[in-house]
This record gives sequence, structure tokens and C-alpha cells, in this order.
Amino acid sequence: MRKIALIIQREYLSRVKKKSFIITTLLVPIGFLLLFAVQFILVAFNADTLRIAVKDDSGNFAHRIKDTETLYFKKTNDSLEILKQNYLASGFDGVLYIPQLNFDNPNGITYYSDKLLGLSAKSYIQNEIKDELRKLKLAQMGVTDEVYARVQKTQINISEEALSGNTANTGLATAAGFIMGFLMYMVIFIYGAMVMRGVMEEKTNRIVEVMLSSVRPFQLMIGKIVGIGAVGLTQFLIWIALMFLINLGLGVFVGGSASKMPGGLGNLNDNELQMEQAMQIAQSIQGQIDSLPLGMLIAGFIFYFLFGYIMYAALFAAVGSAVNDESETQSLTFPVSLPIIISIFILSAIMEAPNSGLAFWSSLIPLFSPIIMPFRIAFGVPVWELLASMILLVLGSLGMVWLSAKIYRTGILLYGKKVTFTEIGRWMIRSGS
Repeated sequence: MRKIALIIQREYLSRVKKKSFIITTLLVPIGFLLLFAVQFILVAFNADTLRIAVKDDSGNFAHRIKDTETLYFKKTNDSLEILKQNYLASGFDGVLYIPQLNFDNPNGITYYSDKLLGLSAKSYIQNEIKDELRKLKLAQMGVTDEVYARVQKTQINISEEALSGNTANTGLATAAGFIMGFLMYMVIFIYGAMVMRGVMEEKTNRIVEVMLSSVRPFQLMIGKIVGIGAVGLTQFLIWIALMFLINLGLGVFVGGSASKMPGGLGNLNDNELQMEQAMQIAQSIQGQIDSLPLGMLIAGFIFYFLFGYIMYAALFAAVGSAVNDESETQSLTFPVSLPIIISIFILSAIMEAPNSGLAFWSSLIPLFSPIIMPFRIAFGVPVWELLASMILLVLGSLGMVWLSAKIYRTGILLYGKKVTFTEIGRWMIRSGS
């Protein structure tokens, strides 16, 4: 154990002291904060105001299209040709032309401008005209505007209440689960590849021959896996602490900023109104985040990272020991990476059905569960399923370490020969460890 501890210490300290580790550890939470800030700013200040002249030959729509905070419409009786030539000089950004329309086939509506409409602006104008067309057609059938307005006000909102106590809404749970699963996919690849490169470099530089004079191959492999895994765990714990502080700071900021706003929205100017709306959105997001099972998500993520990493790192270490240069890794790493890639496809497939049979079985299979189960935890998982998945993952990780040790022991001192899968299979069948 003392020799393994020394190897772990060497692998850990040699990496956490690097500037790249410190920079990466600090930049990731700062990046999340910047993403949140950018989203907040875009919501608050995305105001591209357009003034649109409306030439309505039908006489049914110009006075019905309502202004918004960013779109202003003005009816004009000028000819279309004059408007197309002089709309900029008249202070307009474009001309909306509505000809006489056939209600059953309303074609010919055109927007003239040097600049195209944005997607939301175009969608708004289309919906306004479509809504008015619907009213006109219903009026022909004897349905008044008042009756139509009453029908339109009918809305249904399905609330969700989980009997397990999980109060997070479906959209947020899906987003949080997907982020957890995809993050797990990334870190397993990153740290697993780090193990493989470390083993391969020591082999090609012949450093491993010196090290194996003092320790057994199995001890060297375990020390490298655990040491690099400890680096990843340290990084995650720092990220969790920083994200907690950032989340706490955002809560104070949002609450403090909201308390400074006037009581009624009617007293606010446009910029203050946009800021108030952004604050309300931020408060809503903050409340939804608090409704997630954060403790279970963090604990589950750490557990599945540890044992998922151990399982795949052992495989990557075995690959690193079996190759002699970088070019040989391509053919051997694909089979190792394939289950991780399949996990992402499964993750995409079960986003709409987190409790389906595919989700259940894939969260139990050790090769897939490190990515699938953290996603399902956000929706609430029965305790027996979670325990079964954890036990199977632990057993799978230990079994993978045992098999990888067989490959590592033989491959680490094998030079000058390109290894095939058949030969690796023979190494795994051999008795002993």
C-alpha cells in the first residue's frame, strides 16, 4: 500500500501544481457565470426597435396589428411605389403591404425593406394577421369579437406533483439531467485519455522500466488511475464550492435588485421595465434550481464519476500499455470509447421518457450507467433502482480493473510489436493477475 500511495501522491501533485490545472479550475465556473450574465443581458437589452409603415389595401388589418415594445406600426395611404422609395426618409424601417385578400387563400402579403425581418418579428406579424383573418372568417359565420375573445382566453396549464417529493419541473429536470450526463461523458473521456497518455509516455520514454524495478505493474496501474482520479475529484469539489458561492451571490443580487424596483410596472420606463422582466425571469430560474434535488445530484455525480472513471480509466490504461506510439491508439481506443458514445445516443433518446424500459436497463448496465443514471436522478429514481445501479457499477469497475491489469502487466514491457485484439484476448485469458 505504501508504494501505491507514493505513486498516487506523485501523479496527483505533479498535475495539481501545473498552471493549466489552476487556470482550468478557475475558468470553468467563471465561464458558467459569464454564460448566465450574457443570457441575462440579452434578455434585458435585446431591443431592436422597428418602425413599419403599413399599406393595407384590404382595410381590415392595419388598425388591428398591435404595437409591441420593439415593433411599431403606422397605417399610411401613400402609394406602394412611393413608400418603397421613400420609407427610410419618412423614418420607417420597412413597408408591410397587405393587398385585397381571399380569406381562404390569403397570399400576396409582402414586407419591403433593405433589411430582412428577424424571426420573432416576422412570426409576430404573421400571427397578428392570421388571428385577424380568423376573426373575420368567424364573423362571416356570425361569431362576434367578444365571443372569440372569450374563447381565446381559455388556457390550460398542467401542474406536476411528484409523490416522491421531487418538485422540479420537467423542463428544468431534463436540462439539469442532460448537463450532468454530458458533463460525465466529457470528464470520463478527458481523464481516461489522460491516464492513457500518461501510461503511453512512460512506456515510450522507458521510465516505466525503472519504476517496475520497485513496484508491481498492478500497483503502478492502480496508483496512476487513483492519482489522476483524485485530480479530477479535487477539480469537481472546487467547482461545486465555487458554483455554490456564485449561486448564492446571484440569489442575493437578484433579490436585492428586485427589492429596489418600484412596486408597480406602470411607473417604469422601457429600460427599467426590461430589467424588471429580466429580474423576474432570473428569480424564476433561481426558484426552479432550488427545487431540484441538488444534494442527490451532487452525491450521485461524485459516485458515478468515481466508479465510472475507474472502469474506463482501467480500460484506457490497458490501451496505453499495449501501444508503442500515438498512431496505434486509434484502432484500440474506438472499442473503449464506443460504449461512452452509445451512452450519449441513449441519453438523447430517453430525454422524452426518463422512466422508459430503455432508460431503466441502460441505467443498470455498468458501461452506460455513469452517464444515464445521473440524468435520471434529476427526475427522481426509486431507491432500489439507484442502489442496484450503484452495486452493479462497483462490481463492473472492479471486474474491469482486474481484466485491465492482465493486459497492463503484459503490454507495459512489450516493445516494437503492433498488438492485435486477438493477442489482447489471449492476455486476458491467462490466469493470474
